Amino acid sequence: MNRYFDNHFQRDVVTIYPGEFYSTKENEMISTVLGSCVSIVLYDVQNHVGGINHFMLAKDSSLKSDASCDAVKKLGKFGEYAIDLLIADLEKKGGVLSNFEAKVFGGGNIFNLPDIDAQVGNVNSKFAFEYLEKLNIPIVKSNTGGSLPRKIFFDPKTQKVFMKLIDNHHVRDANGNACMTEKDDVIERIGKQEKALADKIKKTVYTGMKIELKAVKNLFDDEE
Repeated sequence: MNRYFDNHFQRDVVTIYPGEFYSTKENEMISTVLGSCVSIVLYDVQNHVGGINHFMLAKDSSLKSDASCDAVKKLGKFGEYAIDLLIADLEKKGGVLSNFEAKVFGGGNIFNLPDIDAQVGNVNSKFAFEYLEKLNIPIVKSNTGGSLPRKIFFDPKTQKVFMKLIDNHHVRDANGNACMTEKDDVIERIGKQEKALADKIKKTVYTGMKIELKAVKNLFDDEE
C-alpha cells in the first residue's frame, strides 16, 4: 500500500496492490492496477464510506484453517475472503451492508489463453458477480474482460471510478529503444505477481509469455 499526493485530483491517493484492501471516510482516493485480477468497489452513500479490494484468484480453501497474521494477508488475494474483509472494514467505519452498492473492474485475459474456462480473469469476474448477487449487493456498473490491464481511481466522496485501459506495447525513444517509466515498472511488477500466483495454483501451464504492460494514456478520459 502506498500513499501520495496527486496533483490532478489535488488530494491524497492510496494505491493498493494484490491481496490488499482499503476503505475510507476521508477526502482521499483509492487506486489500483488490474490485469487478470478483479477489484470490487463497495460504498455506502448514506454513511459516506467506500473502499476497494484487489484479489488475484476466486478461491483457495487451504488457507481457512490458518489464523496467523501472514495467512490473513494471503487471504486478501482470494475473492472468497477479499470481499468479506472489505465489508468488515467498511462496517467498522460505519457502513451498513444493506446500503452497499458495488462496481466491478478487471478480469482481463492478459495471458491470452484461448480456453475461456482456463482464463483466470474470467473466473474471477464470474465469481465477483455471483458473490455479490448472493449478498444482495447491487452492481451499479462494471468493466471486465478483454485483453488489456486497467488503471482505476475511486473517489469515495462522489462514488465515481475513473478508469483507463493500459496499452500493451512499449513506449519507445527516438532511437527505437523501449522506455520504462516508474509507472510502467509498477504495472509490470503487478503483472508478474499475478502470473506467479496463477502458475502456482492453476494447473494450466503458461509458456513463452513475456508480459509487457505499458504506459497509461489519457487516464481520466473514461468515467465508470
